[in-house]
Amino acid sequence: MNTSLYISSGALQAYQQKIDTTANNIANVNTTGFKRKDQSFSEILASQLNNQGRSDQEVGRLTPNGLRVGYGTRTGLTQLVMEQGQATQTGNPFDLMIQGKGFFQVGYPSQTAGAPDEVKYTRDGNFHLSPSPNKQGSYHLVNANGGYLLDQSGQPIELDGQYEVNIQANGQIHLKNKDGKGTPFVSTQQVAIVDIQNPHILKNAGGNEYAIDTTVLPEGSNAANYVDMMNPDEVQMLSGYLEGSNVDLTKEMTDLMTSQRSFQMNSRAVSYADQMIGIANGILR
Repeated sequence: MNTSLYISSGALQAYQQKIDTTANNIANVNTTGFKRKDQSFSEILASQLNNQGRSDQEVGRLTPNGLRVGYGTRTGLTQLVMEQGQATQTGNPFDLMIQGKGFFQVGYPSQTAGAPDEVKYTRDGNFHLSPSPNKQGSYHLVNANGGYLLDQSGQPIELDGQYEVNIQANGQIHLKNKDGKGTPFVSTQQVAIVDIQNPHILKNAGGNEYAIDTTVLPEGSNAANYVDMMNPDEVQMLSGYLEGSNVDLTKEMTDLMTSQRSFQMNSRAVSYADQMIGIANGILR
């Protein structure tokens, strides 16, 4: 009876987490560049797999040595699904969409003097011009959270207001005078796209952005070991487009109903196990 109670209560926790993950996916069905999460389950095994050396505790055992009854399930892995979202045309030259793998780098000034700027990663390419606080007539590309779009050197991209800007598919920035004079040229800065070798090390940093979770990195490694700057010939980017969410609402609603029904069944099993324990305790009295 205790075993059935443990199994059902563990399943309740697992399915509650599954429902929370699915609900978060559904809530972000219209979020630009959002990547859904998928949750898997694993079996909970007994802490001791083999008690052959403890024969005094195996009296009356009917199952073979080395085998134990499972104790239900728990949440195994919550992983980021990197499928491509649909393209939406906006016509805004500063709306950028990555085709294929890669993330934009977004920088935030450090609040601590002397500390490096904080870098986050996102697939949301909804950027706009913001006046530079240090140089009149210059602008930075920033996102809705105020983060600066970074170049290949990790510096905020800076644009002069006298030039028309055309961002190419490989991230290069082409400039020409708004008055039509002079020869168009290529900026020394370019939009940096980085490849995260293992997207599962990313944690949600809020604002549709990700940060590397250093707590899951192997000992002796750091974030730089998992972030690779992509070469211009590897980058495929569209200007004037935004990537939509990769959430399939039909699938998520189906998963939600299945999880809710499973949660309901395990809740009933917990109730039955509790009733049986109460009956057994009453008999002992």
